[in-house]
Amino acid sequence: MKPYTMRTIGFRSNILFAIAAAIGLVAALGQPWYGPSPAAKKAQAVGELPTQMEDFLNGIGRAFTAHGGTTGWEALDRADSLIAGLAVATVTLLLLTLIPAVQPHVGALARWTSIAAFVVIAVKLIDEPGSNRFAEPRYGLMVALLAGAVLVASTVTVASAPARRKAEPKAYTPPPAPAHAPESSWGPPQY
Repeated sequence: MKPYTMRTIGFRSNILFAIAAAIGLVAALGQPWYGPSPAAKKAQAVGELPTQMEDFLNGIGRAFTAHGGTTGWEALDRADSLIAGLAVATVTLLLLTLIPAVQPHVGALARWTSIAAFVVIAVKLIDEPGSNRFAEPRYGLMVALLAGAVLVASTVTVASAPARRKAEPKAYTPPPAPAHAPESSWGPPQY
């Protein structure tokens, strides 16, 4: 019985996943990234700080369901261009990995650009622009975080793939002719 082997997503498929993730990352910049929290509005009216622990789970729910807010292009000062530039640079480098001669070099560089894009998004999740007490993340930031994670996973897989070399086809060489015994041993045995 033949043992089962696990199949993985191939080299070119990971490049396609990375391209889709980069497109999703740039498209997420046009979606709401930050919005005001209802507890912050109430706290501003009363004059006290918002209760962060009580509103934490409701804030997570609003991050995925609340509509409206400030888009990534508007909210981020220079980080929006940095995120988009890193995504485009990663895709360009991944497309260059299709050339076997430069694959190991650009694959490693693509790995670092994708990780840098993910780190910038993660920093913007934690450090919101403006006052952190009165703003909370929205679904655009969550989509960007997910797309960044897919970009990193696909890029790391492509970068760690073994170097592909164009092997020249081997010329056929026939096997050597069998060595025969001396002529006295040919034919049926003689008694």
